[in-house]
Amino acid sequence: MKIIYIIIIALSLIWVSCQKPVKYSEIPDIKFLSIPIKDTIIFENHIKRCVLSYYLIDGDGDIGFKDGDTLPPYEITGNYHNNVLITMYKMVNGIYNVVDTPEIGTYLYFRTKYIESIDQNKALKCTILIYLDFFTPMSWDSVRFDFYMYDRALNKSNLATTGLIVFN
Repeated sequence: MKIIYIIIIALSLIWVSCQKPVKYSEIPDIKFLSIPIKDTIIFENHIKRCVLSYYLIDGDGDIGFKDGDTLPPYEITGNYHNNVLITMYKMVNGIYNVVDTPEIGTYLYFRTKYIESIDQNKALKCTILIYLDFFTPMSWDSVRFDFYMYDRALNKSNLATTGLIVFN
C-alpha cells in the first residue's frame, strides 16, 4: 500500500515539474485596482493624496529604470525618460475635460524604479503604486485618470482608467 502512495506522489511531482511556464505578452498589460484618497498635511500644506494602484503583467519583465539609465532613448529630455503617463480629466456639467494647466501640462509623468522578476521565468506580475498629491482647495471636485506605461523595449501598454473619483 505504501508503494502506491509513493508512486502517486512521484507521478504528481513529475507532472508538476514538466509543466511549461505560462507565456505572457511582451507588451505590458495593466489593470486599474484602486485609488484611495486621504487628506494629509505636507510641509504645512493641506493636500489630497491619491494612491493610484494598478496590476501589471509583462511577459519579458523589462519594467522600470535604474538610476543610471539616462542614455537615449531614456535621456531626461526625451519622450521615454518617464514610463508612466497619466491624463487627468475633470468633470464639468457631466462631461470630462482634459486638465491642461501650466503647472502640470496635459500629462502627469512618472518614472518607475527597475523591477526584476524573482522567478526563473522572466514574466513579471506586480502591483504598482503611484502617489498623486493635490493642493486644496482644488478648482474641481470630480476627476478621472487615464494611464498607460512603457517597458524598456518601448512597448506601450493598454490604456487603463480609474473611472469617476469624487473628492469630498
